[in-house]
Amino acid sequence: MDNFKTFLIVLWIAFFIFILIQLLIEIKYRIWIRSLKKTPPPPLLIKTIANFPQYKNLNNHQKNILHYKILRFCKEKQFIGVKLKITDEIKYTISFFACIPTISFKDFCYPMLQYIYVYPHTMILNQKSIINDIASHETVLISGEAVGEAVVIAWDELKKEIKTNKRNVVIHEFAHELDFEEGAVNGIPPLEKEQFGEWSKIMYGEYKKFKKRLSLNRFLGKYSLIDKYAATNPAEFFAVMSEYYFSKPDILKKHFPDIHKELKKFYKV
Repeated sequence: MDNFKTFLIVLWIAFFIFILIQLLIEIKYRIWIRSLKKTPPPPLLIKTIANFPQYKNLNNHQKNILHYKILRFCKEKQFIGVKLKITDEIKYTISFFACIPTISFKDFCYPMLQYIYVYPHTMILNQKSIINDIASHETVLISGEAVGEAVVIAWDELKKEIKTNKRNVVIHEFAHELDFEEGAVNGIPPLEKEQFGEWSKIMYGEYKKFKKRLSLNRFLGKYSLIDKYAATNPAEFFAVMSEYYFSKPDILKKHFPDIHKELKKFYKV
């Protein structure tokens, strides 16, 4: 009996120490966050992002939030170069486009994500598919990939897209990361409860219209403005529309005002 009491006492002490350690870690983390919010952005960060149209459109308050988010993102996530040396410019550029969709999300920093793998060039992926018991192989060019805890980015592709400001692989893949937050990757990111019905009606409705027009290969009209890849599934449709929202907002608002409205309610920027 005495041994059992001793065991319980030791167990409670161990539990108390564990809770205390966790509390100290949390306090230390909160102090670090407060300190980071007061940290002025490095000159190289401002130099790297100053000419991006998405940055120019922000007010000073939004810019300050973004600076903090970028610095936090760079500290919390591990950038891994694959046959490429990771520089501060690469980290700041990718972090900018990863964080700008989250400006209105308080203290959100992609909790599932741990690693960003950066390749120097577009990746070549050999895919095998089986249709009607017939196996086929095809070569696919990949500029990005998102799998929850990791994102893959092709640096040369991102640089090209920054120059044209028509597409953006980082925004695309991080839209998928937002989609992952709800568990199922279905084109429905974390929404307020009252937003769900209208979002599903508009986004899924437009996705179905787009896919039908493509299958008919006629009467595309305004849908010709959308990359065909968006018809792959609702998740890709959401990711492509997110690219347009941040890269070509005027075109999206003019031709697809309902989609623009839903994305604005979600991103709030």
